[in-house]
Amino acid sequence: MLQRGRPAGPASAVRRNGARMVRQREDSTQGDISAHDGVRIAWWRRLPSITPLLVDTMIAVLTAAAAAAALVLSDEPGARDPDALAHALLIVAALPLIVRRRWPAGVVGATSLVLLAYLNLGYPGGPSTVPLMVALYSVAAAGRRGWSLGATALWVGAGVVARVFAQQDPPVAVALDSALLVAASLLGDAVHSRRALRAEVLERQRRAEIEREREAQRRVVDERMRIARELHDVMAHTVTSLTVQAGAAADVLDDSPDEARAALRTVRASAREAMAELRATVSVLRSEHRQDPHPPAPGLDQLDDLLEAARRAGLHVELVIAGEPHPLPAATDLTAYRIVQEALTNVVHHAGATEATVSVRHQPAAVTIQIDDDGRGPDGEQPQGFGLLGMRERTDAVGGWLQTGAGPEGGFRVRARLPRTERAT
Repeated sequence: MLQRGRPAGPASAVRRNGARMVRQREDSTQGDISAHDGVRIAWWRRLPSITPLLVDTMIAVLTAAAAAAALVLSDEPGARDPDALAHALLIVAALPLIVRRRWPAGVVGATSLVLLAYLNLGYPGGPSTVPLMVALYSVAAAGRRGWSLGATALWVGAGVVARVFAQQDPPVAVALDSALLVAASLLGDAVHSRRALRAEVLERQRRAEIEREREAQRRVVDERMRIARELHDVMAHTVTSLTVQAGAAADVLDDSPDEARAALRTVRASAREAMAELRATVSVLRSEHRQDPHPPAPGLDQLDDLLEAARRAGLHVELVIAGEPHPLPAATDLTAYRIVQEALTNVVHHAGATEATVSVRHQPAAVTIQIDDDGRGPDGEQPQGFGLLGMRERTDAVGGWLQTGAGPEGGFRVRARLPRTERAT
């Protein structure tokens, strides 16, 4: 229970009847969102949603005041003298501007009807331009280009014809009023285009950021899979060899101590080799982009050491090489080595085989790896452990293909074809 007089913090924890309760403080302003998201938002954009209505109300009031002032200062020959009705009509013409954001086309229509009544009563035409300019700007800024062009053309054309026909206003005044209406419409269209362009840029930035995050996540997953494959290939082969040799030492410990000691020495040598290879692998993974010298990744030129380790585990292995060896890309060379390593590990650990044959066939465009054993072979559905999955992923990564299954004379066969050209990423 909370103590009296002590205010709860942003997140206060209490226990009641053995249950843990957490109280979290709720933010009272929307402005905090910008701080959490790391995006600075202008203060006027963080105000309550009533702000646009207040702004439009102020615009309507200022428009009515400007129109009234223009009416007082107007001195058009032949026009009806301003009176209370003229001021009232100009105010009514400005009132629809309060909802200019929500119904821009309706605002143009309502303002136009009121101003038509105002002009038909013979009042000065200049003051009517003020609310009409704001209405035309609003409908253009809202993206209603058809309404904007139509209303502007009608008002300019009808105004020019009517005022020239009446011969009350000088041509300069007629041209100025028409230019103001066209300018208001063009300005609104420019504002709309700028807003649309800015929204498009922001949307592109948002999509680009999402794509960058997805790419970063994909790279992280790929890197984890690569590290997992490397560690599995290194450790699975060595642990299998250690298990077989340790079991052999245990079997002959009482009857033949010399053989047991020899097997244990082999265990120790294999463990040292495993530690050295594991250390080199981790070192390369952690410092891949540095210039520090590290042992090169294993390849087909180190198959003899790999086969010797399998022979120490009790497996008779024969190596057959066909064709003229050619240099391979580093990734392809490592993939070929890991496939042979994983296949021999499976032979020793799972197949119960005594003999295996590793065939390497060099061709101008590819290298083909094949491992056959005389073990039990697959029983029904093929196993899909991490070893076979890792071999398949490595083969796919360099653009090759992998086949696994029963051999033609029993046992198990692993066959992979790896291209010599490195796959583009």
